[in-house]
Amino acid sequence: MFLDEISIQTSILMYAGLGFIFFLGFGYYFFRNPIKNGHSLTWKIILGGFRGLILASLLIAIFPFKIFENLNSQEPVEFIFVVDFPELANKDFDQVFRKVDSIVKIKYPEVVWIDFKGQSVINFKKSLSNSRSLDQLNQTIRKLNKGRSSKEIFILTDGNLNDLNIELASNIHLIPYGKVLNKEKVEFSTTHLPLVSVPNEEVHLPIEVWLANFKQNKNVIIDVYVDGVFLKKQKVSFDSDHTYVITDVAVKSPKLGKHQIKVILDNGLSTLIDWNVVNEKAIVYGFSDALDPDVGVLNRVAKNKFIKLIWNFDLNANIPDQATKLIFLRILPKDMYKNKVLVSPVLFLNTSKDKVDVYLDRKKRNNHKIIVSEALWDLQMKEFQSHGSYAQTDSTIGTWLEDLYITNNPLIDSLNKNVGPAEDLLMEDISTPSLGRNDPKLNFLAQRNNIDLLEIDELANADFFPKGLNSNFKQDSVFIWQNIYFKLWVLFLILAEWIIRKFKELR
Repeated sequence: MFLDEISIQTSILMYAGLGFIFFLGFGYYFFRNPIKNGHSLTWKIILGGFRGLILASLLIAIFPFKIFENLNSQEPVEFIFVVDFPELANKDFDQVFRKVDSIVKIKYPEVVWIDFKGQSVINFKKSLSNSRSLDQLNQTIRKLNKGRSSKEIFILTDGNLNDLNIELASNIHLIPYGKVLNKEKVEFSTTHLPLVSVPNEEVHLPIEVWLANFKQNKNVIIDVYVDGVFLKKQKVSFDSDHTYVITDVAVKSPKLGKHQIKVILDNGLSTLIDWNVVNEKAIVYGFSDALDPDVGVLNRVAKNKFIKLIWNFDLNANIPDQATKLIFLRILPKDMYKNKVLVSPVLFLNTSKDKVDVYLDRKKRNNHKIIVSEALWDLQMKEFQSHGSYAQTDSTIGTWLEDLYITNNPLIDSLNKNVGPAEDLLMEDISTPSLGRNDPKLNFLAQRNNIDLLEIDELANADFFPKGLNSNFKQDSVFIWQNIYFKLWVLFLILAEWIIRKFKELR
C-alpha cells in the first residue's frame, strides 16, 4: 500500500499536522459547546474515550517507541543437491554417488544434481570445467536464491574444497564420502591468481594449512619471500581440535610493477604467486544521455575500489578501441559495437531489461549485469535518511563493479598478458590430489552455525522436511508510527470521533 512508502520525515509532519488539527478542533468544540450543556453521561464517556485514545496514540507517535516486526516469515523451502566431484572420479566414487542419489530420491523424487557452477549433472558424469571452490558455489547459490535465503543445500563431498574462509549464503548439509588416509600429511592452499594492488595498498595473501589424518600436536613454519627477499615467518599450531588453520600475510609496496611472492612450508611444499602493483585496477568507459547525480555516485564508489571511470555524455558517442570494460547508464550502444559489447564486461544501469535482451540477442550473459532500479542518488539519500549513512548502497554498487571489472577478470591489466583464465577465483589446492576424505576441512566447516555433517548411513532416516526448517523469521526494529496498522488506527479514531460528534450535534 502507498502508506508503506511514506518516509520518516513525511510521517513526522503527518502526525504533527494531525495532532495540531485534533487539539484545534478539541478546543474549538468545547469553546462552543461547554461540557455543562446538558450532554448525557453516556455521550461524555464515549466521546471522552475516543478523544483519550486519540491523544494517547498521538503521544505514542511523538515519542520514539519501537516495536519488532517479523519479516519474510513464510518463504517456501527449496532443496538443492550439489555434487563435489573429486579430482580423480573413479568407479568407487561413481557407486557412492549413485547410492546417495537413490536414497534421496525416495524422499525427493524429482531431485536434480548440479555442480559448483550450477550446471546440471547428466548421468553422473563429471563436467569438463569442474570447480571445487566454495566461492564459486556461493555465487551459484546467490543466483539460485534470487535475493532470498529459503534454500537448503545438500553437498556430496570428500572435503577437499577450496575457499573455506568465505561466508556461505544458505543452510548447508555436507554428505561426506571417502576413506581417511592412514599417513599424516601437511598440506596447504593459497591463491593461484596474481595479486593486484595499487601503490601502498595493503593486500592479504590467504594461506590454508591442514593436517591430513592427524596423529599428534604439531607446529608448522611458513616462510614468505618477496622478490627473493625474506619478508616474514609465521607459525601455525595444530592439535586434535584444530587440524585446519587459515592465516594470511599482509603485503604492500610503493613501487609500480611486477613482484613475485614465494610461500614455502618447512616440509618443502612451496608455491609462487605473481603480484602486480598498478595505477588503477581497472579502466572503465561510461556512456550516458546526460550528466546527473548518479554519475557522481558511481565515480565515488569506483574511486574507493581503485577503478577509473571515463565518461561520455553523447548519445551518438563512439566506443574507443582501447575500451574493454563498459557502463551504459539509461542508453544502449550503437548496433555497430554489438560484437565488442558481447565479449566485454558491461553494466547496463536503468536501461530496460527487455531492450537489453533484444540488443544482446541472448539470455545467457556471463559477463553482463543488468540493473533496473530507482536512481542511485535516490537510493543513497533514502538510506541516509533512515540509517544516517549510505554504506549499504555503496557496498551494493561496489560489488557490481568488483564482480564485473576486477574479480571475474583474470586478465586484470596489461601486466598479466601471459595469465590465462582460471577456474577457481581465489584458491587452488597445490597438494597431491587424493581420493581420501579430508576430515580437517569437513570438521572446520561443520563448526559453523549454518553447516552440518550428514553421513551417508544417516541419509535414509534423515528428515529432509523438518518442521520449521526454514521458517526464516527475521525481526526488524521500527518506530511504532512507521507501522501501517498504527497509521490506519489513528485515522480511524479521528474519523470515528468526528462522526459521533457530528451525529450528536445533528440530533
